[in-house]
Amino acid sequence: MTPTHSRQTPTVGRPPEDAALTEAAVAEFLATHSDFLSRHAELLEQLTGDNAPDGVTSLVERQVVALRNRNAELRERLGVLITNARTNDRIFARMRALTVALMDAEDEATLDQALATSLVEGFDADHARCFLAGFSPRQVRAHLAGVAGEPPLATLFTQEAPSCAAYRPDEYSRVFPGATVDAPASIALVPLPVYGPHATLAIGAADPNRFTPDLGHMFLVYLGDVLGRTLKRVLGPGR
Repeated sequence: MTPTHSRQTPTVGRPPEDAALTEAAVAEFLATHSDFLSRHAELLEQLTGDNAPDGVTSLVERQVVALRNRNAELRERLGVLITNARTNDRIFARMRALTVALMDAEDEATLDQALATSLVEGFDADHARCFLAGFSPRQVRAHLAGVAGEPPLATLFTQEAPSCAAYRPDEYSRVFPGATVDAPASIALVPLPVYGPHATLAIGAADPNRFTPDLGHMFLVYLGDVLGRTLKRVLGPGR
């Protein structure tokens, strides 16, 4: 007698019972079937997580909370961007005024005055001094200084790019004679390569946090280029 064999009809569209349904598989399915929850809207009110915020009972509410948090984050980022834009606008306006003043300078006196008003006062600094090796001013100037021997700072003429740092009171006083500070103060050193290899602008502030290493250098580089060209025009080529 020929034995009979029973045949089982496989269930189409369902995985074997021993196949593990992982979170990754569910996530992949939802990613490739983005309209699944819209076709099964009743699930939105049932789905939630064990670590859902207090008072959140459904996926819809959780999405609302997530969107609200995202909007708060975007508003905070926008606020930072607006603040930075306003700061840059103020710096640009001051830089423009300084550039115009330097363009109008015709001699040592008007150049010195431009540094006093448009640089020191305009940028809320306390001191500014332009050091030029081999330069001899016709008379003592508050913001133009010749350097014949050792510079007041060992690194004064070794900077290839602008640098900002805090200095001891004695160092600050050497750079800005007559300045009296009782605590570390900050100085921005701006090389003036257009004028010559031994030319540097020093901008000082009694506040040690005024010129810090993390300060952006874009405007300082621009200042160095403009001032270097002005020095070359007014004082002649540097040495």
